[in-house]
Amino acid sequence: MMKNLFLQNCRSGEALAQLFEGLNDVLFFVKNRDCELVAGNQLLLEHMGLTSIDELAAVNDFDVFSTELAQQYRDDDQEVMDSGVAKRQIIELFPNYLGNLTWFITSKIPLFDNEGQVCGLCGTLERYEGSHQFLRPFKEITKALDYIKANYKTKISTNHLADLAGLSLRQFENRFKEVFDCTPYKYVIKLRILESCKMLMNKNVNISETALELGFCDQSAFSNTFKKHIGVTPLKYIRNHKSSK
Repeated sequence: MMKNLFLQNCRSGEALAQLFEGLNDVLFFVKNRDCELVAGNQLLLEHMGLTSIDELAAVNDFDVFSTELAQQYRDDDQEVMDSGVAKRQIIELFPNYLGNLTWFITSKIPLFDNEGQVCGLCGTLERYEGSHQFLRPFKEITKALDYIKANYKTKISTNHLADLAGLSLRQFENRFKEVFDCTPYKYVIKLRILESCKMLMNKNVNISETALELGFCDQSAFSNTFKKHIGVTPLKYIRNHKSSK
């Protein structure tokens, strides 16, 4: 009962969400144990293309974002709620309702009921441009990250990224791995695959055109990379999503 009342109050805007109204560049949310959004501040609603808190009721990430991004968010949520340990300063791309990607610094904190059991979580997303708590490695490579976001469909030289950051190649690769736990090349591939998932849902775009537009040398290379990241071929991905509609 305590758990349900707590989440009810959050959703009605009478509790935590009110604390985050009026804060520039900070999105706030509350989720229940089923990872459904039950509260959020006005900036979160606007970012998701919603007009009222009522529209947020019983919504989860899979209703709003691509399957691949939603699964990433869900995995983080489950880790926080299963462990009861907060995750702070996660650097990630978080799209708005138009699909535009923006860098955010995300923190997620578990919520406990009166019996000490995890009943949900709350979190904040702060646009890195407005953050006063830059992670040093992230701040040092922001120019390179902006370049990646604008040019990931084309061939990108890691040496050029290092030059943009004003670092040696080794320093840049170390900073990048410290923030994202992967190489710049692998991160570019990840962005391409995320974009391809959106493109493949367009009935006027075929697999070959998608591969070439995203900078893959041919359809075969794209299909192999897509399957490695998503678990199915692009063709099966299209069929699965058509059958689920």
